[in-house]
Amino acid sequence: MRFIDMHVHSTFSDGVYSPGKLVDYAVEKGLSGIAITDHDTVDGIEEAIKRAGIYKNFIVIPGVELSTEYNNEEIHILGYRIDYKMEYLLEILQRLQDSRSDRATKIINKLKKIGVKISYKDVTKIAGDGAIGRPHIAHSLVQKGYVQTIKEAFIRYLAKGAVAYVPKQKLTPISAINIIKKAGGFSVAAHPGLLKSETTLDYLIDIGIDGIEVYHSKHTTEQSERYLKLAEKHNLIITGGSDFHYPPKNNRYNSNPDEDLGGIKISLESIKKLLK
Repeated sequence: MRFIDMHVHSTFSDGVYSPGKLVDYAVEKGLSGIAITDHDTVDGIEEAIKRAGIYKNFIVIPGVELSTEYNNEEIHILGYRIDYKMEYLLEILQRLQDSRSDRATKIINKLKKIGVKISYKDVTKIAGDGAIGRPHIAHSLVQKGYVQTIKEAFIRYLAKGAVAYVPKQKLTPISAINIIKKAGGFSVAAHPGLLKSETTLDYLIDIGIDGIEVYHSKHTTEQSERYLKLAEKHNLIITGGSDFHYPPKNNRYNSNPDEDLGGIKISLESIKKLLK
């Protein structure tokens, strides 16, 4: 049986591996495919597809993870098999990227006001080709010795309610679903086990989400079983992925083996609809 990890982040958002290296690592892990699902960007997809061409029958599904908000809760919507070259989609993603850069500048300025001296240049060095996000600022705080860990950086400075927090511009769930649909893709509710309200997933189903990420590295067995029944009841696409950002050997950031690439995977047979 062939397997795919459908939730993977590269250096184009907040992962540590380039899209090409992700493909190589996936092959090393025995996977037959990955979906590149960077936050609010599709810039890494082309590189991954090109790299996959050196391997026999390795699949790269073009994807994206959009940040949305509903009832004061952040909700992530995954888009799969999108037309990642579509001008309409690229224009929307560019606006989101611009807002990320603006947010990072505001966070850095807040940090400076309380004596935490990191620069925008420090952060862009860490982000590389990727869109700047709070994880990159957190890395810089670790590098500069202000905190010991990424988690501490968020708790002390970057999380909602912390001294340097700046809210992010977000889409609504229904607009994200419509954007993905217009780009020819399928929309999937990301890691529903992390949602604060149990009614949020019902809302996403009501407004036309195409699928549920039933299997995720932070889901319990009981949660996955519940989401599987819900997906089957509503005839929704069932997906699964590790939400890979960092290899587990890098314990500074991640020590959960399920969060390694392929730690959570799903059979290619089970997602035939996405592969047509």
